[in-house]
Amino acid sequence: MSNIKEYLFIGNLFFTYENDIPQGAGYRLFSAQHLCIMLVCAIIIATFICIYCHIGGDCRTKLRRDTAYTAVGLIALRMVYVYLCQAEMRYELPLHLCSIAGIMCLLYEQLKGKMPHFIKSTLEQVLFSLCLPGALLAIVFSDGTRYPAVHFITIQSNLYHVLVITYIIFLLIDGNIRPDVKEAYKSIIFLVIMVPVVYTADRIIGANYMFLLKPSYGSPFTDVYSAYGYAAYMLCYAITVIAEIYLINIIASSFMKGKGMQAC
Repeated sequence: MSNIKEYLFIGNLFFTYENDIPQGAGYRLFSAQHLCIMLVCAIIIATFICIYCHIGGDCRTKLRRDTAYTAVGLIALRMVYVYLCQAEMRYELPLHLCSIAGIMCLLYEQLKGKMPHFIKSTLEQVLFSLCLPGALLAIVFSDGTRYPAVHFITIQSNLYHVLVITYIIFLLIDGNIRPDVKEAYKSIIFLVIMVPVVYTADRIIGANYMFLLKPSYGSPFTDVYSAYGYAAYMLCYAITVIAEIYLINIIASSFMKGKGMQAC
């Protein structure tokens, strides 16, 4: 009976905004609930990949386009939710890497045949080297655990990241994205341009987009920040991101041999 009451209580919180959620109503990282969320996300991604590998031509184009549009639609839906909750919109601007990723997916899908080669290849490199691992880490090290596992924001956030991951894998399957360590510098150029812009926005509006002011809750960098301060955190953050960019290209290019995943 206590379990039934607990689930009914959580169900009543489905549309409740973060500020009004009672302490302890959320879930812990790598708890049974979190593991279930990750399992469901993996199943959805695997299902999309199987479907994509067994269709072709216009059907692939439609599924890819629908995936990108739905991801951006989920960003808009979240903003509507926050507005209706009369909460601050400054935390909902598309300045997190994951939010930028969804918009980049849509831009790539709509404009890939019209972009100059350098911009197109940079977009592909950023999607693969930054957005794909970023979306994966957003599910594994979620900073939304204050919300219950069954909550509008939990579902919206995880589904959004699933769609971003899925879209980028579609591009890998089609061979549009070809991991190449020689192209990795383009992701660093993107960061050199974006980080100062987002950092300035963070300072002005008092947000923490791209976690440039402090690590997110559950981040593996939290201990570094607490023990050694901001400078050490940013140094570790930068080194880790650059190392990840090159490592993911080295590993992927060696496995895929520059030919994409066209076996599907």
